[in-house]
Amino acid sequence: MIPLKETCILTDTNKEWMTAMENPLIASVEEVGDDEIEACVTFVTDATRKGTGTALRELAKNGVLNRQNIERVCAHGNEIVAAITALVNERIAELAENITGYVKLISGAETLELDETDGKAIIAKAEDIFLGHIDDAFIRWGCDVESEPTQKTQVTVHEMVKDGTLIEIWTGISDDPNSLCLTQSQIIQFVEKHKKWLRSVGYVTFSLFKVGNEFFVACVRFDGAGQLGVFVHRLSFDIVWYAVHGLCFVVPQLALAN
Repeated sequence: MIPLKETCILTDTNKEWMTAMENPLIASVEEVGDDEIEACVTFVTDATRKGTGTALRELAKNGVLNRQNIERVCAHGNEIVAAITALVNERIAELAENITGYVKLISGAETLELDETDGKAIIAKAEDIFLGHIDDAFIRWGCDVESEPTQKTQVTVHEMVKDGTLIEIWTGISDDPNSLCLTQSQIIQFVEKHKKWLRSVGYVTFSLFKVGNEFFVACVRFDGAGQLGVFVHRLSFDIVWYAVHGLCFVVPQLALAN
């Protein structure tokens, strides 16, 4: 399963986006007013002023900034403003579009809940779910083990918007990989209960799980016959995956608050 770069198949999300771009009235259902923009400007300006002060004091404390060079820094104020403006523009756009690192939230309007599990269901033995194929690496790598029981859990689905390796993508969501993990029982239940959120034929939906001290990524996809198959990669697998494929990632909702 090599993620070669190729022409993207239009997903429902892409189709909706293209429709909105063709019809500006759809894209701008609720325009932002001047009062709201000014309130945001005030908030960002105050935060930027505070952050800049902290940064300058830190530089002065470390000896990087002194009386001799601070005037030179101020003389290049326009360059600093341009750099800050570009950064603020990029980050505000990411926040507005629910982008976290390499992925964008696409299930925000729907609550996706997983029921309690006893942890006994394991992917390597779920032949009734994955009729197409089950990667034998689940057994070779010792992933054919039960997990702890879990309580009801809400999850979110994110679509990849920037090329990256698995570890770059997952750590871009949270720097605590443990908070991103589902159990194998939960992954199986997601496939059964929320199948409509799985990618179309040939594309992959990823979930992170842990066995012992090692992290693995379950990769679920439909084959050409419309049957589900599942593969597994170590999180350290360093091949680059491409955003053009619209790959998706299933994440415990609480992980986004970390």
